[in-house]
Amino acid sequence: MIPCFNQGHFLPFAIESARSQHWPVIECIVVDDGSTDDTAAVAKRLGVALIVQQNLGLSAARNAGLFAARGEFVIFLDADDELLPEAAAHGVEVLSANPRVAATVGRCRRMNADGTPIPTAYSSVDRSNLYAEWLSNNFVWTPGAAMFRRRALSEIGGFPVDNQPAGDYAVYLRLARAGQVFYHGHDIVRYRVHDASMSQDTALMLRSTLAVLRRERRQVPRSLRRAVRQGESAWCERYGDQIVERLRADLRSGRLGASQAHALATLIRHCPRLLLRHVGRRARRMLVAGAQRGSERPPGDTVSRGRILP
Repeated sequence: MIPCFNQGHFLPFAIESARSQHWPVIECIVVDDGSTDDTAAVAKRLGVALIVQQNLGLSAARNAGLFAARGEFVIFLDADDELLPEAAAHGVEVLSANPRVAATVGRCRRMNADGTPIPTAYSSVDRSNLYAEWLSNNFVWTPGAAMFRRRALSEIGGFPVDNQPAGDYAVYLRLARAGQVFYHGHDIVRYRVHDASMSQDTALMLRSTLAVLRRERRQVPRSLRRAVRQGESAWCERYGDQIVERLRADLRSGRLGASQAHALATLIRHCPRLLLRHVGRRARRMLVAGAQRGSERPPGDTVSRGRILP
C-alpha cells in the first residue's frame, strides 16, 4: 500500500522496491490522495492498482488501501521510501509463525533525497516490553518497517483519521499494549530524509505525538499512567530541542512568519519548562559576554550613554 500526495518523482522507486521483493505474490496498490502532480499517471504507466481520492490525509489514504486489499498481510510504504528486497519475506515468516501477533516491525536505513545512504545509528530495543519502549521513542521511523495482519488492523478501524501525522504511532501503541507486536530487528526499508517530509515539521509532530499520548493516558490502567506521562516528557525534550534549534536558525537568517509563530506557540503550550531553560541559558551567555567585554576596557575608562569617555 503506497499512499502518495505530490511525490510522483519518488513513486517509481517505491513501486520498484515493492516489485523487487523476494516473495512470489505481491499486490501493489497506490492511493493518490488528491495529488496535483503526475502521481496518477506514474502509477498507471507502471501498471499498479490505483485508487484516486480527494485530499483526505495520510491515514485516510492508508485506510483506503487497507480496505481495498485482498492479501493476508499488508505493508504501508510511504511514497518517498523504498523496501529492501527481503522485507516481505521477513514479515510473512514472523506473522505466519505467530498467529496471535497483529504486526511485526524491523529497522530502517536512512538515505538522503537522492538516495545516497546516510550513516544510521540504532538505539537498543527491549523486545520484552515494546509498549514501554514506544511511549518515549518511536523506534519504527516509518510504517514501511512494519507488516500488519490485514484482518487485525481492519478490526480496529485502521489508522485514526483525527490525528493523521501520528496515526501510525497510535496504532503501534494500541497493538503493543495488547502484546500483539513482534520486533524482529532486521533492516526492512530505506527511509528518505528530505525537507518536504512531514516529519521535518517538528512542531506538528510534537503536537500530534502528545495528542496520541494524552488519549493513551485516558485508556490505560492507573499503573501505566506515570509511564505515559514520562513518555510525554521525553517527547517534549526531543522535539522541543529541535524546535528551538530551528527557531534559532530561522531567526539568524531572518525567516520570521506564521510557521515560526506556530512553532513558538507549540513550545509555550507544551514545553514551557524547556523554553524557560533555553531562555535562561541564552540570558546567562549574554551576561557572561557582557562581563567579558567590560573587563577588556582600559583602566579608568567609564561608559556614559553608549560612549567611552576619558
